[in-house]
Amino acid sequence: MDSQNSPPITLSPGAYLLAGTRSPGLTSASREQAGFSALDLALQSVSALLLRCGLSTGALDGIVLATSASQPVGAVRERLRLSSHPPLQQCSQGLEAVTRASQQIRSGDADLVLVVASDAASKSSDTPLAESAKRLAALFELAEEDAQAYVQACRQRHSEAEQSGLFSPYRISLFDRQGEVYDADQPAPDSGACALLLASAQGCARLKRRPLAMLSSQAQARAPAAYPSLAPLLASTRLLQTQQLSLNDIDLWELPDTPALALLANLAAWQDARFCQRQLELEQPIGRLDPTSLNPLGGSLALGTLPVSGGCRQLLQQADTLQRHALGLAVVCEQQATDQAQAWLLTRAEEVQA
Repeated sequence: MDSQNSPPITLSPGAYLLAGTRSPGLTSASREQAGFSALDLALQSVSALLLRCGLSTGALDGIVLATSASQPVGAVRERLRLSSHPPLQQCSQGLEAVTRASQQIRSGDADLVLVVASDAASKSSDTPLAESAKRLAALFELAEEDAQAYVQACRQRHSEAEQSGLFSPYRISLFDRQGEVYDADQPAPDSGACALLLASAQGCARLKRRPLAMLSSQAQARAPAAYPSLAPLLASTRLLQTQQLSLNDIDLWELPDTPALALLANLAAWQDARFCQRQLELEQPIGRLDPTSLNPLGGSLALGTLPVSGGCRQLLQQADTLQRHALGLAVVCEQQATDQAQAWLLTRAEEVQA
């Protein structure tokens, strides 16, 4: 994943994902035993990322921190050893932090922006999503057995990815005050962090690093109150339409899969002519998504659902997968709140050379 020694390329103007790290996923019990707060997880991820990139915080033009609860600005600045520069923003969603950082870069106000997202056992109720998924599943004649089969397939893909070392390049080791090391994802985690370094074309050139991917475009959508689980479908559809792309143009998909029935219902909806005509105002169905392109490393069902940092983690993984397999485009979608979603389009850096 480290592109520091790759041959230089000339990049088009835009916002790029240059590098990233993430912590192992932890259960709340392990996190509390280790004494980690959300800020602790975030700062360990940041320290590892800056060390790998050979950067100090003084070289950054901005930092965007995403946590479920606002952190005291003074404490964050003190622990990051920040003066009044660079500016520090806060929000509650990882992909929202990515949006803010990319806007700074595209506007010309920044060349290097750090995005940090962290969860510390802050879970929201998934009852509305589960109920919505069941209603849509009945509409498309999906059974719970279909969801169970999908869950098993996700776990198998995750196991194969773990055995192949695909998480090792960016998953860091955590150290608690007693010297205990946490370096593996725990089952059903609810805590974790991810740090991403975003850069302009000039920022990439300055650091002499080839980016993983370009952050090409994003779209957001809100679902009807009775069907909040449709939000990822609506956001992804809007992204495809604005970029004039079809399902087959996308090489990799990362879609919310908790609960699994919600994802399967959304995939069925894309294939249903009546739904696409009445709900999406399309003359033809969106089509069938190639299952081999979907959540290739196991998705949130295998890695754990982290409401704040999960989207950043998936963004990093898909960008890495694009590079490893020399693919062109990926979509990463994150459920935000109960009835909202945001989708990002990633383009492999070699595809956007100037």
